[in-house]
Amino acid sequence: MTDYGVVVSGFSRKPLSVILGEIEQSNIGIFGPGVIQTSQSPMGQLNGLRADLLAAAWEMFEDIYQSYDPDQAEETRLDILARLRLIARAPGESDTSLRQAITNLGVPNTRDADFYRAVINIDGVTWAKIYSNDTGATDANGLAAHSVSVVALGGDDEEVALAARQYVVPGISTYGNTMVSTEVEGFCRSIQIMRPEQIPIFLNVTVSKTNDAAGCPPPSNAAIAQTLFAGLTGANRPVNGQDITLHLIRTAISCVYPNVEVTAATGNRVGSGAAALPIVIDFDEMATITLANIAITAV
Repeated sequence: MTDYGVVVSGFSRKPLSVILGEIEQSNIGIFGPGVIQTSQSPMGQLNGLRADLLAAAWEMFEDIYQSYDPDQAEETRLDILARLRLIARAPGESDTSLRQAITNLGVPNTRDADFYRAVINIDGVTWAKIYSNDTGATDANGLAAHSVSVVALGGDDEEVALAARQYVVPGISTYGNTMVSTEVEGFCRSIQIMRPEQIPIFLNVTVSKTNDAAGCPPPSNAAIAQTLFAGLTGANRPVNGQDITLHLIRTAISCVYPNVEVTAATGNRVGSGAAALPIVIDFDEMATITLANIAITAV
């Protein structure tokens, strides 16, 4: 078994000293033990040139070997490996992050993780979620048995549908409110995607505030409103079909300000009168709120 090249532990590159030694031993076998191979001799200089060329070749061999390994590949070669998994590098994404996505490090469900990345990386998509119903009956969201729903905000309908088509195999139905016709290599297939309606809401929240454990004064009403707004928007926003509940509001505020207690809250869809929570949001809807529509009252 060779000590160099592809071995059990990976790739072992032959060192320059070993290469030069092998060349010198080969020359002795051809010309005899009296051949002069000092570094200053003509033969020695030829040996050095040959050794340098072979060492460069071994470096290239190692580089090629590593380019097939996502744990060692970098930059463009890592992008190529990602495409084999139907994954694309997000704008500004580091090699480390992309490498974790390729190897699914720390991700138990590789299908959903890859599927989500394919959708969220589409130009213009700002939010996405994948729902699947693996049971034999319609679930609480209305998904039929053995169906998938791709929910996305932003992006082009056809691009979202084409991304979904890569992961939803024929025979598995899709669920949504937007039907998109797709064609890949002459094969047509209709994909349903979910484009949730944005439902503007307002909230009136009553809080009780005390000094914190260090004796520092409680936050202002404006700061509490800003915290609640952050908890209901961006990456933290409630998903489609998620009701706006008193528990949701309390959690968003108390996780940041444990010395603030939410004692009561009302709200509704904009245009309707204030009512007791929850604000019911259907699966094809998604709550949205502005800072101006959050009122905080301290008692």
